Amino acid sequence: MTDQPDPAPETGAERVAVGRINAPWGVRGHVKVTALTSNPERLAVGSRVFVAGEPRTIRDVKRPRGFPCILFEGITGTDAANRLRGALIEIDEADLPELPEDVYYVHDLVGLRVVTSTGDEIGTLEDVLETGSNDVYVVRRPGQKDVLVPAIDGVLLEVDLEGGVVTIEAVPGLLD
Repeated sequence: MTDQPDPAPETGAERVAVGRINAPWGVRGHVKVTALTSNPERLAVGSRVFVAGEPRTIRDVKRPRGFPCILFEGITGTDAANRLRGALIEIDEADLPELPEDVYYVHDLVGLRVVTSTGDEIGTLEDVLETGSNDVYVVRRPGQKDVLVPAIDGVLLEVDLEGGVVTIEAVPGLLD
């Protein structure tokens, strides 16, 4: 998931992407959406969101084949829907619920420096892959192949959001 916050122009608040508009669907103004959130309530009827930076309310949600097709207040017809193609659907970061200890939002992790327990700089955390058993951090290393770091006990030692650093144990074979 790429939910990197963007500065909100009118308030200075940060926003988090919860969806991306792909194309119009039908003739009434619905748009096909790729959800960038695992919380279906973010894209529910009545939700207030920002579409291409403009505040909108979700008026209707259809789910043909399981994927959301959304109608926003003020959008009618295929032409209006087509103008939204590629736009992000965002919420204010302040609207995100508090997480339990040692659980993080992806957008809080992306961009953190990654170092070993001995202080060696590895690179920058670029993405988080969600697998069935554990998350995997994609770490970009300048001039080298990316490293995939499993977010498991014994490898992931500490996440310091305020300090902007993730500390890992470089177990044998991890950085090869």
